[in-house]
Amino acid sequence: MLVDVHGPAHPDEVWRRFTTPDDWSSWAPLIQSVECDDPVIAVGSTGRVHGPGRVAVDFEVVALDPLVRTWTWRVGRGGAAVTMDHHVLPAPGGASRAQLRVPAPAAALLQPYRLPARDALRRLVRDAGGHAGGLTPEAVQAFRFAFAPSYAAAGRPFGITPRTTAVEVGPHWLYVRYGPWRLATPRTNVASVEPSGGFSFVKTAGPPHLSLTDRGVSFTTNGDAALCVTFHEPVPAIDPTGAIVHPGATISVADPAGLANALGFDV
Repeated sequence: MLVDVHGPAHPDEVWRRFTTPDDWSSWAPLIQSVECDDPVIAVGSTGRVHGPGRVAVDFEVVALDPLVRTWTWRVGRGGAAVTMDHHVLPAPGGASRAQLRVPAPAAALLQPYRLPARDALRRLVRDAGGHAGGLTPEAVQAFRFAFAPSYAAAGRPFGITPRTTAVEVGPHWLYVRYGPWRLATPRTNVASVEPSGGFSFVKTAGPPHLSLTDRGVSFTTNGDAALCVTFHEPVPAIDPTGAIVHPGATISVADPAGLANALGFDV
């Protein structure tokens, strides 16, 4: 399960609030208070989150990378514990994206948590105060999809339009927005790229398509040209529970060579 939101706050400010337990209740309505000895979380930080009523859950931070702005915690105890990943991505114009990912199989059980999680993350990124305070916007290259008329007609019923699609490459992340679908992975996970084209309309038009041969995913808005990106570790995209992961993605941006260069490859 991936919850992904966009807002005007600078990613440094979002990261600060995301990793400061005393700030969690200011943007997450379900959190009443937090017990944690560390003012800023680190690997090994433990504590307890208090929710409405007498609900309280223990947590432990099991991974954290401040450069990529990603951290993971385990919430709960024993067999009932759930692992959640948190990411902060820079967006064009000095804005940011905040993400929560719950890996399978817990994602299927926690689908009802999607709405309150989305509300909390929207509160997290909506305050532009950090950016207004003089923080420098990070360089993020944006690439538009190239829509053929027939593909545009096929994608529209699924919410896939020029306004709802984009590819963004920041200093540390590759981010793909394709209607309601998302793919996000650190750039270090990109193994290779290769130009591609000559696609069958029936096999590629409309929503993302899953390859039955290699489980790759295609975000295809024309049949002529795209960039095939392969990953060191497969990534989720097509399945909202994250149970299906992809070793590669075909992305039909208008400038495949430019996307390859932005990712650090020559084609």
